[in-house]
Amino acid sequence: MTTPRRDPDVAALSALAQIARGLVSTPGAQGGALGYGTWKQGFRELVQRDPLDTLLVSVLGGAYLFWLAERDKNPRCRTFWDAAVFVSTCLSVGYDNKFAVTESGKALATFLMTFGPSVAANAFAPPATAQQNFGEPASNGADAHVSAATAESLALQKAILARLDAILAELQDARPSPDRNVRG
Repeated sequence: MTTPRRDPDVAALSALAQIARGLVSTPGAQGGALGYGTWKQGFRELVQRDPLDTLLVSVLGGAYLFWLAERDKNPRCRTFWDAAVFVSTCLSVGYDNKFAVTESGKALATFLMTFGPSVAANAFAPPATAQQNFGEPASNGADAHVSAATAESLALQKAILARLDAILAELQDARPSPDRNVRG
């Protein structure tokens, strides 16, 4: 006796539905171990731990998952690199002529298009440990370098702002007063 084979898209959507049900089924703000608040906090911590790693995992992992979902059903997604181009465009402006045709591919694309641009925008932000250590003595050489670079950047920005304020003050002083006849 053989068991009927399930469509991978149906199986994936069923798994997503079970996860979603677990996230929202428990009443309360946190919703237990699988609650929405717990999931949301964990996702934020993961993204902030190292934004560049998050971007790389999003592109490479997303491309692999998209390729698995689309490779046999989408003529525009024959190779891993076709999938990588699609995923990278999901993280930005979406300029390519590749589209998801499977339900799993569409679900992945929806996730990437929703969260991808913010992940890409923060890719070069310092990791969370560097942000927490700003203004405190660094625990190791890498943190010290990031903190010193951040302090140097902040000092430069303050100097630029002071210079712009001085230029603005000079321009305001040189402006003709409203009661002076400019046409002369």
